[in-house]
Amino acid sequence: MRIRLDLAPGERIIVASRPHARQLVWPVALAVLVCAAAGFGYGYLDRDSLPGQVAGWHAYLQAAVVAVAAVLLMRFSLPPVLRWAFARYIVTNRRLIHRQGVLGRRERELALASVFQLEVWQTVTDRMQRSGTLAVDVGYDRVVHYEHVPEVHKFKAIVLAAIGELPLTAMFDGVDMEGNGDYDYEGREHE
Repeated sequence: MRIRLDLAPGERIIVASRPHARQLVWPVALAVLVCAAAGFGYGYLDRDSLPGQVAGWHAYLQAAVVAVAAVLLMRFSLPPVLRWAFARYIVTNRRLIHRQGVLGRRERELALASVFQLEVWQTVTDRMQRSGTLAVDVGYDRVVHYEHVPEVHKFKAIVLAAIGELPLTAMFDGVDMEGNGDYDYEGREHE
């Protein structure tokens, strides 16, 4: 699958990743259980030794077993898998982007220049799987959370390296690197 992203001139993608696949454990386990139960029910209803009343309805009951299994799969297993498959974490040399959504798309972009602090949160299970939550402080008491980030410490290091490569301009550090270097730190003109 190719990611289509409109990049500004000079912007390049550093890393593009999906969320950690750990969030698929329960939907996949449920799918296996539903398929196993449906297979057992379908096979049980296909026996020759069914009671007389059930034997006349076995074709309808088999169709009902398949229909119930399909509804359970479409309701509880398919949506989380699709959400995972269509979610992306993208780091460019200028932005941090989180895309998600199957039919309706949602995209959150943060300029790397607006990042004040990065913090990683991990549970014991996250640490075992090297995933976690990346909390991005963008100032004004606003923190953006990126959950289920795979290789979260490496991802954080990549974001920090990208921030370190940003050009030093007045937008980033308050100092005009192109100017003559005469700055009035006290708010008065030099005489």
